[in-house]
Amino acid sequence: MNTPGDFKKDDTRINREGRPVGAKGFTTKVRDALMKIAEGKDYTYEEALVKQVLKKAIVDGDSKMIALIWNYLEGKPMQPIDHTTKGESFNPLKGLSDEELDRRIREAKQRKAGEAGERVT
Repeated sequence: MNTPGDFKKDDTRINREGRPVGAKGFTTKVRDALMKIAEGKDYTYEEALVKQVLKKAIVDGDSKMIALIWNYLEGKPMQPIDHTTKGESFNPLKGLSDEELDRRIREAKQRKAGEAGERVT
């Protein structure tokens, strides 16, 4: 089912040529701008940004900025998320008989073969 934002085969909004050769992406443009010397200063915009971030974290004591810096330096700790099992192990095949497992394997093979136009024995 197509929604209003979906592309169709000959949609004129599709850029089949891709980005022009040599064109810079946004991240590259920002990096290039950060490497320039700040107006009237003897340091780059990148250095100014680092100073501002560190000031906000250290001098101002901004706990969110401290956490952000820490996460970028060390990597954010893994956040375990359990949406459905309430901490219990999830194994949908647990408790099935050998016969039931064999049946499910056969059905899966038949579906796969059917999609490929093959015959399963």
